[in-house]
Amino acid sequence: GSGKLTLLRMIANILKEDNNHELGGTVRLNRFGPKSKEVVWSNLVGYIDQIDRLHPFLTVKETCEFAWRCRTGGTHRLPLMGGGPEIAGEIQRMDEELYFVMIVLEAMGLLGVKDSFVGDHETVRGVSGGEKKRVTVSEMSVGGFPVLCMDEISTGLDAATTYDICKILGQANALNKYIKIVSLLQPPPETFALFDELVLLNAGKVIYSGPVEDVVLYFESLGYQLPERMDVADWLQALPTRDGAKFLKDPVGNDENNYDSIPSVAPTHLTADELHEKFYESEYGRKILDQVNQEIGIVNPHLQGNKAVEKWFGSKFRNGSYKSLKLLVHRECLLWWRDKTAIKTRLAQDFIMGLIAGTLFWQGWEETTSVFGILFQSMFFISLGAMLKVPPQYAVRGILYKQQDANFFPTWTYVVGRSLASIASSCIDGLVYGSLIFWFVGLAHNDGASFGNYIMFVLITSCSSVGIGLLFSIFSAVTKDRSSGQALMSVLIVILILFSGFTVQPTIIPDYWIWVYWINIFAWAFRGLAVNEYDSGKYDYPSGVEGMTQGQLILSHLGFVDRNGDPYTFEWAGYSILFSIFVGLLSIFIASVALKRIRYSTGLTKSTRTEENEDANSGTTEIVTEMPFQKANLTFRDIHYSVTSSIGHEKIEILKGIDGVIEAGKMTALMGSSGAGKTTLMDVLSLRKTSGEICGDVRLNGHPREELSFRRCTGYVEQFDRQSAALTIRETCEFSAKLRLESSDPAVTKES
Repeated sequence: GSGKLTLLRMIANILKEDNNHELGGTVRLNRFGPKSKEVVWSNLVGYIDQIDRLHPFLTVKETCEFAWRCRTGGTHRLPLMGGGPEIAGEIQRMDEELYFVMIVLEAMGLLGVKDSFVGDHETVRGVSGGEKKRVTVSEMSVGGFPVLCMDEISTGLDAATTYDICKILGQANALNKYIKIVSLLQPPPETFALFDELVLLNAGKVIYSGPVEDVVLYFESLGYQLPERMDVADWLQALPTRDGAKFLKDPVGNDENNYDSIPSVAPTHLTADELHEKFYESEYGRKILDQVNQEIGIVNPHLQGNKAVEKWFGSKFRNGSYKSLKLLVHRECLLWWRDKTAIKTRLAQDFIMGLIAGTLFWQGWEETTSVFGILFQSMFFISLGAMLKVPPQYAVRGILYKQQDANFFPTWTYVVGRSLASIASSCIDGLVYGSLIFWFVGLAHNDGASFGNYIMFVLITSCSSVGIGLLFSIFSAVTKDRSSGQALMSVLIVILILFSGFTVQPTIIPDYWIWVYWINIFAWAFRGLAVNEYDSGKYDYPSGVEGMTQGQLILSHLGFVDRNGDPYTFEWAGYSILFSIFVGLLSIFIASVALKRIRYSTGLTKSTRTEENEDANSGTTEIVTEMPFQKANLTFRDIHYSVTSSIGHEKIEILKGIDGVIEAGKMTALMGSSGAGKTTLMDVLSLRKTSGEICGDVRLNGHPREELSFRRCTGYVEQFDRQSAALTIRETCEFSAKLRLESSDPAVTKES
């Protein structure tokens, strides 16, 4: 709660501003500010969130390559580079080899996993948590931001990895003279020593800003003493708290080595406000005030007026619309293709439902009610399938927000790319489910009809699936979460069905509601399917009514007639396809505008959580319960675990003959660098790996591990927090206890 996250967001100009959130002050980079017209601020300042927001089905290399192509236009050429064939040839070679991307991956220690999926903890196996954090840093590092704000990038990393990343960032900074502002929580001393400058915050106020090497002397001049065996970073974070009183020196008067700007040694512990005031009374505070009050010009006068530089930082996007769209279409199609589970599930769903519905209405084309029933059921099934495409869009919305802030691409190109990628899924619905229904039911294809009626049937179902899916995608842009979006989509489906022309015939819909019928994509598709069947030529025999064929009579009886009372002709089947395309284009436009103008929170970082009052539970009663249990010794021998490469067929061995003994009553530390296999080993031992090849022997008290009893007597605390958001802390623990403990156990009684 010191304000680190808020300050970083303000510098990056992504801090929320509305009637309830007021922003004051100014931020300048050289002479430019966030509102300057000469440059686009988000091209100058980048931001790395504490939460890893990455596509799980992209590899590490593909993630960074996509960011590099979006941020640089896919070239290593910079504005002030010279010309000539040698330079052009070298730049072309670097572009083909993705030189800068590979350099960053090598520096971050990711070359070994560059072809592995990023993954997540739900859908697909990927890199470790520490490696994922390094991917997050690498993704934004290849973007070429002169200023990069990083929020607690050490979260989930071991000390060695944190040190390596900060060291690399410092070395790169020294070479290119860029600015890196890094927020760290309790960094180890060797990492803390890598930084040149320090800004120390408490309760939203600066209590020190200056060289790292001077911070200890500064606070010693205020009367505090750094203990011999305490890290500087931990000491600095404890000073503004109540624990800071423990670090006071013996107040015996002024020390001759004190700064002249500090009048005397503080006899008592200073509050955060007093520390803030003392700082601005010091030479460091006065120096900052003098610098910010000066008019700072451009560092290099040769850059001013340079059209290449102005275009580089003044254009919001590096790529043109066509190139951005091409990148997005390729990425979205790749993501769709790699989600093999979703594709197989959709194929199975279409096949099973087509088989059931087709056999239920087997060769029922002679019965009008059967034909209209199966046509309506087909549209209803397609609508439900389109609704199922929307929930995954909520999961990746945070990734879009991050890339919007970094000017990766125009928002509309993302929506169009996602929409084009969804066509493949809709074609599966039309081809698999539509074909089964068409041929099993025996819809019009002979006796005057043609194979073209089958093609039209598949086109109508596929286009309506695309249109309805894009219509529903608006809800993922305008609603806060999945539950509210699904609720609104359910209401919309009811409206679509009610005004489809099947539940209530179009001719008896009241005039004040008929407009809903005419803007209903469900009704247009249903009408198109009906016309495709009964105006196909198969039903052109006399009906007994003068001047009308049997097909025209059926359409008239069911209300599919124009204002003159004439039944719709085959052209209306084509009109239904055009209307689906129109709805799709309109939905793309609305979703693009909504995603650009509406922004919802996609998860709170640890920095945004309010600190709890330490005295909140001071009055609670402590209950001590004796919980006897059977002691168990865990042994494992020659544990091997191998997986198949994410984009290849070669085997990768992650665990290579692990042996171990863990005795009862002892707490064992499992340590190793990021990607060493710590989580994998625990997953294997706890029976949580469902893929890959596992071999080895695991025993509990000398007995071979048996799945049911082993799960019953072991628990597993995962790296990721998975809790029910609507339950309190006590309710969460009580629920877990009642499920795991015996009903007679005193720990789960009402009194406890």
